[in-house]
Amino acid sequence: MSALEIALAACLAAVAYNYVGYPLLVIALARLRPRASPPPLPPARSDWPTLSLVIAAYNEERVIGDKIRNSLTLDYPRERLEIIAVSDGSSDRTPEIVRSFEEQGVIGLYDSPRRGKSSALNRGVARAGGDVVVFSDANNDFAPDALQLLVRHFADPAVGGACGVKQIKPAEDRQSTQGDSLYWRYESAIKQAEGRLGSITNADGEIFAIRRRLYRPLDERVINDDTQVTFDLVNQRYRVLYEPAARSYEYASSHIRDDFFVKVRMVAGGFQSLAMNARMFLPPRRLFTLAFVSHKVLRWTAPVPLLGLLVLSAALSARPVYAALFAAQVVFYAAAAWGVHAIRRAPLPALLYVPFYFTAMNLAALTGLWRFLLGKQGTDWRKAAR
Repeated sequence: MSALEIALAACLAAVAYNYVGYPLLVIALARLRPRASPPPLPPARSDWPTLSLVIAAYNEERVIGDKIRNSLTLDYPRERLEIIAVSDGSSDRTPEIVRSFEEQGVIGLYDSPRRGKSSALNRGVARAGGDVVVFSDANNDFAPDALQLLVRHFADPAVGGACGVKQIKPAEDRQSTQGDSLYWRYESAIKQAEGRLGSITNADGEIFAIRRRLYRPLDERVINDDTQVTFDLVNQRYRVLYEPAARSYEYASSHIRDDFFVKVRMVAGGFQSLAMNARMFLPPRRLFTLAFVSHKVLRWTAPVPLLGLLVLSAALSARPVYAALFAAQVVFYAAAAWGVHAIRRAPLPALLYVPFYFTAMNLAALTGLWRFLLGKQGTDWRKAAR
């Protein structure tokens, strides 16, 4: 076996383990463990934990009113739930809309300097009085029973956080709906398995509950706040669980380019998180660390072996097996390229959408890695259209 063939085999193994091997492994291991149901909440609703719902809302005038109305109708004792909306730095009507709900008990925090989402979360938690803090986004609505389903996990003293599921609302006029929906179903299966084995590797900030006393103020430079909060809980030896029955809903991005830039920022922020928490990973001493590398780091770096696979199979294409591998990739990426043009006219069929979305998100990951290496992970933030 030549050096090129060994390198190609390594690239193929990395890609296969990333997208198929790790998910199948973790799901298979989880099925070997007995399923433990969380205890029910106390019969008397007056004994339920007090909650603080913290919403970071920067220039969200189009959605913040609906988010607050959704929060006020959740099936949780109103006297045990406080709603805090932090709209620091907003230059639109977001702070004014939040203030219009003050008579219904909604707490609005506004400071004119914009310091980012991590700063907003710090201010929200500092103001919170609940035993449990639930983080959410302004464009994300909760199912009526979502808070109940999340908070019941805190009857277990080993649990520090619980994350719900994000579902994409159907909307044919939004280019990212199909891809985001497929991605979150894929992610949900992995997170369920990880939670049964110990802790999920990364909570989703759209619907994330934690014990307030365990919150550690975030460095304002932190981009991926949900990743850092997950790390902080795990470092304190608490579990972070996934509750697929606790559902939240939001629309996908209107345009695939919005998803692209969100992915760029997320990947750059992911590498920032690794750099800021290097002690967790060097050397890897925990199952959580190995799972995080398998689930997240390999996903963020997937473009590297994918490019290697393309180049090496082309270099070895004198042999039929490698020629076939190269031809398959050419067809796949040609379909992705065709999708770029076709999606402007109409929704894509799955045969085109899968390669199109897969390629777009890996190009975004490659861009995010490059931005991190250039030290530009915190610049050029771009807000997705609502």
